[in-house]
Amino acid sequence: MSRKVESIYMTSSFVRSANHHLNVFGAERRDIIVGRCAAADFDDAFTGRRRPRPRPKTPPARRRRRRRRRGILRAANNGVGRREEEQRDYDRRFQESTDAGIEPSLNGKRAPRGGDSPPEGRWSWTLNWDYVTYDRDAEVPIEHPSERELKECSMMIGSCPRSPGDIDRLIDEAGVEAIVCLQCELCHAALEIDWEPIRKRCLERNVIIMRVAVRDFDRLDQSRRLADMTRAFNLLHDGLGRKTYVHCTAGINRASLTVLGYLTFCQGMELGKALNIIRTCRPQSNPYEVSWQRARKMLLSERMEDLYLYANTDGGGCSKEAGGDWIARDMDKAERGIIKQMFQRSLEADKSLSHALLNLNQDVK
Repeated sequence: MSRKVESIYMTSSFVRSANHHLNVFGAERRDIIVGRCAAADFDDAFTGRRRPRPRPKTPPARRRRRRRRRGILRAANNGVGRREEEQRDYDRRFQESTDAGIEPSLNGKRAPRGGDSPPEGRWSWTLNWDYVTYDRDAEVPIEHPSERELKECSMMIGSCPRSPGDIDRLIDEAGVEAIVCLQCELCHAALEIDWEPIRKRCLERNVIIMRVAVRDFDRLDQSRRLADMTRAFNLLHDGLGRKTYVHCTAGINRASLTVLGYLTFCQGMELGKALNIIRTCRPQSNPYEVSWQRARKMLLSERMEDLYLYANTDGGGCSKEAGGDWIARDMDKAERGIIKQMFQRSLEADKSLSHALLNLNQDVK
């Protein structure tokens, strides 16, 4: 190490000791004290000054999130800019959907089957929803469901309720029995949503509501939270047998991603078939596939032994005789089977916990 570097990295205790020796023996002894470092570096060391270390650069994505968070909170605190925030978010959803080859507006598309249709042009919030109707055996969407099929449908994707009155509409018009809310605090602040009255109205109307806070437009956060989003929906829909409504803010991204996770993770459906069902039933939906891919990868991490065992049992099997890339085909089948087993076991635990809490609540009353 050079003398110059040695002087820069001296500790503060050494600097204090060197200062003491300098006062005692004089300036001529400084070369001995600091190991014959250069005079210019010596001055910096003995005055206690440190060369400033370069601060690590904040990643651009984090800077954008910080700016957006400050803007949302400022708009919420001042009571102004709410409409601008809504329009900016809509413009971003519009651009992302367009880039993905999806037409997010109602041009040439049917309106949502429930609630109020969003207006053309400048976006403004409306309470609207669609029913996820599909043939479970054939795994294909029902493009033109009958009134009976809509009434019997137990899965719905839609926009966020913003008041207790919206909860009443969902119950009275759509027969909702359970709700999964995916909005975070920033979403509530931007739309001036008071969560507590909404939660209380659900309790009054005997509707179970669960909240899994997920950040909008954040692909990384959505990939990390997808398992929790899917698990909550699976508990309400399959575990408790409730007609379940899942919503984010506009019913385009996070809510559709949750249903995608349910169809693929819990039902074992192939990704392409699940996407076809969702985009047919909710034409403006645009779930982040990259978030789904990353979440799936995290679920399968350190599962190679389970995959091997599954592929060599009746649940997996070998499709070599069918031709084609049978290895990739069998591996995909094994991966879907392992993930489905994981969520089935989680569902058993979640049902047991919910029943225990329900019994405890009844005993307290």
